[in-house]
Amino acid sequence: MLGGITASLGDRNTHKTLTETFTVLSMPPTDEGSKRERVERSFAQVPDSDLLQLAERFLQTQDVGAATRNQLQDALWAEASPPEIPMRTRREIARALDPTVLVQHPARFMKMLDRFWVINDDPFSELLSPGQGRSLRSRIERHFIRNPDWSTEELFEALGAFEASDGRFARFIEAAVAGDVLLDESAQRLMAEMINEHLRTTGSELRSHFNR
Repeated sequence: MLGGITASLGDRNTHKTLTETFTVLSMPPTDEGSKRERVERSFAQVPDSDLLQLAERFLQTQDVGAATRNQLQDALWAEASPPEIPMRTRREIARALDPTVLVQHPARFMKMLDRFWVINDDPFSELLSPGQGRSLRSRIERHFIRNPDWSTEELFEALGAFEASDGRFARFIEAAVAGDVLLDESAQRLMAEMINEHLRTTGSELRSHFNR
């Protein structure tokens, strides 16, 4: 996966900036050949034991699209052995969450979704019809925020949350009830407990940091 992702470095850099990028990513320097050849030779010299660190540095320093970001994140998070959350439990959690509480602060909510999902999936239609396009972002804003006729379960379905990796789903529900999305502490506690009612059946739970 990283071989294909790092190959794009040759397209996005001059020879000079490519040398600088190798340094930022801690990839072995190469000087001869085309930019693509330099990238391929550099990547071939990265030890297998350093691939996870390379993926982390790529996420931290390179401008990647949401789909590529998700690929790298899923690979990294899988290494952490995330808790298994079955689809049935995911649907029970979705059905338990009150949409009106989740979107008390729409801009914060949408920013959180951007961190985990590919919601700008049709940018061309957004240019033609801002706010009325076919992108997932526009559909969420229309159906879940402005004129809500989607349930939370329908939102999760549209996001792909039911099929997502365990690491992504766990981080997503944790972020959805975090203090930077839900500013009211009582709302945070309420939503966390709603999630935990179902999450505990899998041997996991969200832990409160309010008293720390």
